[in-house]
Amino acid sequence: MTTVAFLGYGDIAERTSVLLQFAGVTQMRGMCRTPENKSNPAHIELIAGDAGNAPDLERLIDADVDVVVITLTPNRSKEDSYFSGYVLPCRLLQHQLQSQGLNPRIIYVSSTGVYDQREGEWVDETSPAEPSDHYGKMLLQAEQVITSAADRVSVLRCSGIYGPNRTRLAEMLISGEATITPAWTNRIHADDVAGFISYLIQHPEQQKPLFLVSDDEPLRQEDAYGRLAERLGVDLATYPRSDEIGRRGSKRISNRLLRASGYQLQHPTYTPR
Repeated sequence: MTTVAFLGYGDIAERTSVLLQFAGVTQMRGMCRTPENKSNPAHIELIAGDAGNAPDLERLIDADVDVVVITLTPNRSKEDSYFSGYVLPCRLLQHQLQSQGLNPRIIYVSSTGVYDQREGEWVDETSPAEPSDHYGKMLLQAEQVITSAADRVSVLRCSGIYGPNRTRLAEMLISGEATITPAWTNRIHADDVAGFISYLIQHPEQQKPLFLVSDDEPLRQEDAYGRLAERLGVDLATYPRSDEIGRRGSKRISNRLLRASGYQLQHPTYTPR
């Protein structure tokens, strides 16, 4: 029987655990800072802890754990939130696994923010990841650490995740903060991030070192904004425009390898609701 441990139990981990429960996976545990704020799920044991604390990691992951799913977030309480939120937990987990002789499968959720392409290039798993900003460099460093922590590690570089309770873009459009640029953008629904994690856990033969997790349709920023603006009832014609590409760059993410795995996207195109 497979035992799954979630290091970080936020939205993606919670969605994944529900899918696994329906698939018959009954041995699950997860760690987050405030389990009392969760909806008291009966299907998973939640542990209060901090991913940046070695004793907490040891309470979560032991010899019984077959698969570790890692969904980290910046630690806003620390000065360097990306180092303390991503790199430090990966270093601590690497040390724990190697010092205790543990070798679980690992699925690590990362970001396409490690790519700095800015000319609308197509990006796939063979493309160079050469981030130019601190955030991307910390994300890539964490990937490199966790990749060496066990024999079977899959890094999932996800594009912009959208779905219920992810309201930042809507807030920007409603407030008028958004600026329209010619950049290419990429999206993936939270259902599909969780769905693909669940799929890999149930189909270990499909696990590979790296997947780009994005939908079938890269969009110009204006097109993506326009779909949400129509839903919100706002007029894009009133927003400022700039030819300057922002920090996130401009690239088109290929999901060829994800599709070749046999996973079927629930949301193949960006459809804000």
